[in-house]
Amino acid sequence: MGRWLSRFLVLAGLLLFSGLFWWLPEALVRPALNLTNVAPARPDYYINHAELTAMNRHGRPRFILTAERLVHFSRGKRTLLIEPRLTQFGKHTVTTTIARKGYVSPHGHILIMRGGVRVFRGATQGMGAADVRTHTLTVHLTRS
Repeated sequence: MGRWLSRFLVLAGLLLFSGLFWWLPEALVRPALNLTNVAPARPDYYINHAELTAMNRHGRPRFILTAERLVHFSRGKRTLLIEPRLTQFGKHTVTTTIARKGYVSPHGHILIMRGGVRVFRGATQGMGAADVRTHTLTVHLTRS
């Protein structure tokens, strides 16, 4: 009888602890998320092979922003870009910027490109070609 009782107590203890390990994170994390008003990041929508063209006041392309995948999150009002490519059209030059990831600010005025960022521009009259590599680049997409 003593052996049966000890096995029962061990089994009951294991069940109690496994129940606590299942219940405790749920009991602590959900109220903390509600209290801080922070929720897990869940995308509102995503677009594969996204392309955005911004025009200048003369009806010509100012820049073209493409991405293999665009993921929008409403909670932080941010947009994640996977494999972004920004092509900017200047008066006499075309500048292209590529990266592994990019983030667009809530109002769409700032683009942060990260990871293997490369900016290149072909040679023009009076200017040589440029090829710049960096880890992070911030681009201000202002109106022109």
